Formats: sequence, structure tokens, C-alpha cells
Amino acid sequence: MTLQILLFLVDAFLLNAAFLLSFPVRYGLDIPEINFLPYKDNFAFLTFIYMLALVFTRVFKKRFCSYWHLFKRTFNGLLLGALFGMALVYVFRIKWSDFPSSIFVVSFPIGLLFIFIFNSQVLRFTGRIQKKVVVIGKQKSTETNSESPLVEEKYIDTIEELLQCEDVDEIVICEQIHNDKQLNLLIYLLLRLKVNVVFSPSIYAELLSGNVMNENSIQFLTTFLGRRSDYEEFLIRALDILGSLVMLIALSPFIALAALGIKLTSPGSVFYKQKRMAKDGKTFILNKFRTMVDNAERDSGPVLAAKNDLRVTKIGRFLRDTRIDEIPQLINVIRGEMSLVGPRPERPHFVKCHQSLRETRLAVKPGLTGLAQIRNHYDLRPKHKIKYDVLYIQRRSLALNLYILFKTIPVVLSRKGQ
Repeated sequence: MTLQILLFLVDAFLLNAAFLLSFPVRYGLDIPEINFLPYKDNFAFLTFIYMLALVFTRVFKKRFCSYWHLFKRTFNGLLLGALFGMALVYVFRIKWSDFPSSIFVVSFPIGLLFIFIFNSQVLRFTGRIQKKVVVIGKQKSTETNSESPLVEEKYIDTIEELLQCEDVDEIVICEQIHNDKQLNLLIYLLLRLKVNVVFSPSIYAELLSGNVMNENSIQFLTTFLGRRSDYEEFLIRALDILGSLVMLIALSPFIALAALGIKLTSPGSVFYKQKRMAKDGKTFILNKFRTMVDNAERDSGPVLAAKNDLRVTKIGRFLRDTRIDEIPQLINVIRGEMSLVGPRPERPHFVKCHQSLRETRLAVKPGLTGLAQIRNHYDLRPKHKIKYDVLYIQRRSLALNLYILFKTIPVVLSRKGQ
């Protein structure tokens, strides 16, 4: 508690130092008194608002699992404080009318730098930045670097021993789960502890081959696989909505040209609607631009498209190569049926035919692009897709989604894959 009080007091000082430095950055050495006076008269109240925001985002926790964890909380706290501060200026504009809103913008990166550097050094010196990992099984984990002073590994032999583990950041499973009783206990503890779960390479390989547990038991894995904190899920959803809206606006000329081209070159509807499998085995109607002749599967039934499929129209081939045919799926993303990043949504027929496309792969929303697509250019077969999809599900995060979206751009521009 003493350390938290010290950090609180010093951070309050550093926050005001950032504000004071922001004025000469904004105005130079000749700072207008009329603009500085509102801060001078009300700096204590402004400091209170910011420190309350930092407390709310838990910047003064006893321990952080990484520097990134500390940085995110500091960033969120200062951002929240800045938003409250600007709202304060607006509500009490008579008293704060001369206070420049630009000071909030300038002080943000300065305060973030000051507070993060100081807090990270103090916490590191006192051993408060450390990731605590529990490894189930006697096998040495390769998922973490146990020799790093920032990682503390604890080995246990049975799932039941998790009952004594309270302060945990991650659980690595290196031991087979032999029955549903153990699995149910594990799921209960994971939900209570709210931690990330990863599998050791050996168990991961067995999971892919379906040997870890029976098919019914694998359904329970979706209870926690891919699950992230409410805040992380909110950010991922915000990225989905904002990203989809931006892309729809930016790509609107291509949407209009694609629709016109389809209508002029082949009979039938511009859009193609198809039932696909979503999270937890639910179904939804996926939207695409039609790239094949109308009623292409009327006689054959559901079949995978071949590389030189004769059913694909000339303009359809171009739309597929450039991924323009996928643009309408942004509507599915906005509706919440899909995400920008995730395993590609499969048709119920193929999910039924291929066990590897079921259960674990349906733990998260399907995506417009995914790890499998940036690694193998959209042309993976079902038995290969699962390897990348399960890896993504275990490491799913906002940062990984941004990375995959960025890496998708050259794949699309190079027109690789089917």
C-alpha cells in the first residue's frame, strides 16, 4: 500500500509537470496570462479528475504482468482524464472559456511518457512487473521464458491444485485431460480466475488430431477458448464497426462498379447470399457479390470452387482475385455476425463433413480475413486451416487483429490464392 501511495503522489506531480510543460510547447516562452490563469486557479480540481481516472483504470495495481499491461492502463487512464477535462471545460465554459483545449492534447503524450517511465522503473525495481504462469504437467513449458525475471512459472501436477492458485495471469496445459469431470473442473476454475489459457506443443498437436478428448468434450473448450476481457472484447468490436464503416465509405466506388459490372455481364442477382456457420455453431446469411453463373449449384449441390472453375464468370474471376466480392461481408461485420479477423466462415455442409472445422474453430466469430489467409494466401484445405485458426484463437487480441489486417493488404494487392 505504501508503494501505491508513493506512485499516486508522484504521478500527481508528474501530471502537473506535463501540463506546465504543455503551455510553453503550445505558446512558446511568452505564455498568455489569460490562458494560463484558469489552470493556475483550478489545477487541484483538474488533478483530482485525472487521478480519479487513473485509479479507475487501475494504474496503481500491486502487480502488472508486463510493461505493455502497465502502458495500456496508463494510456487509458490519461485518455479518460483528458476526456473528462474537456467535458469540464465545456460544461463550465464561463469559468474555463479561456483555457485552451489544445493543452489537453499536448499534455497527453508528455504525461504518458513521464508517468509510464517513472512507474515502470519503480515497479521493476520492486519486482512488481512479473507474469505469473501456472503449468499443469511435468513437461517443461516452451510457451514462456522461465529464465526471464519478468516471468514466474509454477508447476502443478493436477487440475485440482488450481484451487490453491489465486494470483495467476496464464495457464499452460501440458497434461492430457482424461475425462469430462477434470474438464468441467478446469472450465469452472478458468471462469473464476479469468486468465488466458494456452496448450503446450504436444497437447496442441493432439488437440488438432482430436485425441485429447472425445468430440462432445471439445464443445466445452469453446467456453473459454478465444475469450478475452470485456474491455478487450469492446476494443475488438469497436475496431470491427469503425473499420467496416471506413472501408465501406472508402470502397464505395468499387462497390458501385462491381454491382454494375455483374448486372451488365450475366443474368441473376448482384448479390449472392449463403448460409454459413458462426460462433457457437449458430448460422447466419453471408453476403457476397455473385461471381458464378446464377444457380451454380442447382445440379451439383454444395462443392468447393476449383482453381479454374467453369462456373465462375469473367468479371467474377476478377472480383475473386481482387477480393472485391468479399466487400458486402462488411455488413455482416457491422451486424455482429462476423468480425474483421477470425476463422473464415464455412458452409454447414462442409462443417458437417470435416471434423476439423467444428467445435474449437467455432469458439470465436468468423472473420473477413485471418491468420490462415495471410500465411497461405486463402487457398488452404480444411485440415490445414485448423492449425492456423486454433493458433489464432489462443492468441486472439486487438494487437493481433491489427497485425493481420495490415498483413492482408499485400496479400490482396498481389492477388494470390483462389
